Amino acid sequence: AVVSTQSTGNKCTDGLEIRLIEGKGRGVFSSKAFARKEFIVEYSGQLISYEEAKKREKEYSLEPEKYGCYMYYFVFKNKKYCVDGTAEDGSYGRLLNHSVNGNVESKLVNVSSKPVLILVAKSDIPQDAELLYDYGERSKEIIESHPWLNL
Repeated sequence: AVVSTQSTGNKCTDGLEIRLIEGKGRGVFSSKAFARKEFIVEYSGQLISYEEAKKREKEYSLEPEKYGCYMYYFVFKNKKYCVDGTAEDGSYGRLLNHSVNGNVESKLVNVSSKPVLILVAKSDIPQDAELLYDYGERSKEIIESHPWLNL
């Protein structure tokens, strides 16, 4: 079930720049310095139930070159949810790339009794750095099919 079709509406892109990266596609870079724990961007998309997310994941996997994977799973108030950021909506949070040693971390915040995912600086980030976070994927099968998750 779709829980919410909106984010907080915070499409703040201050200090962010999208660039094309050879071998990766798009990535997000800092166009200003960020201090440790500073808000960078919201990971926005449709807030959906875990069950709906699994259905969509199957559908998206049939055409991976068309959809990609922008599903962010989490638990809020003892219930499993997912933010589906697959739709191109102009938001930047969905475009941050993965690194097990990222300079950004996700944080779940409660806004009007709804979960909102934000990305904050894990440490001080200089201007002109690629913004990266750990997607948290540890499934051997998925890592084998997406070796870049080891980076």
